[in-house]
Amino acid sequence: MLFQMSEKIIRVLKGVKEPRRAIVDVSKEPAHKSAIFRGRHEVRYDICTGCDACNKICPVDAIIMKPLPLKRPNKIPEVSLGICIFCGLCEDVCPTKPEKAIKLSGGDVSMVNSDGTEKALDDFWVRVDVPEEWIEAKKKEEEEKARKKKEMMAKKKAEAEAKKKAEEAAKKKAESEAEKGEEK
Repeated sequence: MLFQMSEKIIRVLKGVKEPRRAIVDVSKEPAHKSAIFRGRHEVRYDICTGCDACNKICPVDAIIMKPLPLKRPNKIPEVSLGICIFCGLCEDVCPTKPEKAIKLSGGDVSMVNSDGTEKALDDFWVRVDVPEEWIEAKKKEEEEKARKKKEMMAKKKAEAEAKKKAEEAAKKKAESEAEKGEEK
């Protein structure tokens, strides 16, 4: 017992006398590499439908939906990497096929920043920059679809009115023939 106590005292004295140096520089290499880490998010605005499924399934509410001035998609996901647990549920639930609109790209992400403040955590976002040209092209597509739909509805309405008039004319003709038949 005395031997064990003296051994512990010697170890503590060595620790005080010779401080240990860090083996890994965490500013250049992440200190913790998770085995289940699936990578940084990539969002494809051109195939996203704006269904909001990724936002609804996120267990830590790391996804917000950025509104767009379009009917479809009317919103695009943005991911806070400071909150995200990189579970990949957003990718799993995404309904776009064959390629996913939101996916985890693999690889390592170092979350070390310079000052460690909350403002710096706000910089850890996967933001989607949707080009204005794409938005304008989508708006033109929507207008063209609306115009074609309106023309088709007007055509159907005209056909229905013509059919109704033809039926009325046939009915009147049948009535007049029936009256002529009664007169004879």
